[in-house]
Amino acid sequence: MKPDFDKAVQAHLDSITNRDIDAFKANLTRNDTLYTIVQNGHAFTTPTELIDIHEQWFKDPNWIWEGEVAHKVVGEDMAIALIKYQYRAKAEDEPFSTWLLYVFQLEDGNWRIVHDQNTALDFVAFARSAGIEIK
Repeated sequence: MKPDFDKAVQAHLDSITNRDIDAFKANLTRNDTLYTIVQNGHAFTTPTELIDIHEQWFKDPNWIWEGEVAHKVVGEDMAIALIKYQYRAKAEDEPFSTWLLYVFQLEDGNWRIVHDQNTALDFVAFARSAGIEIK
């Protein structure tokens, strides 16, 4: 019997909201390749790189991340979840929205993320929150 995809997605979203790196890691592929495309277009290619950037991010107690599933497609052994999230670097900041696409694959009886794609809806707002200077 296939595991519940909705529960797998919610567990991953909760791992982010709760800054729980162990729960976050549990949702990632066990393979050596995991492409993560971030808002500026840079591609990380391994689970280790994705974990490293999240370990650093999760140490910051100030940000607020609120995501919800906008769309999903579930197949036999592959599935996608399109997430729209609101992000604030600090509580007093104006939130901005971003699209996040996760591609999951069944591995060892669990849904695991094999691709992670972020797309900023407002790159200027994202850059400002990340301290990136735009020329």
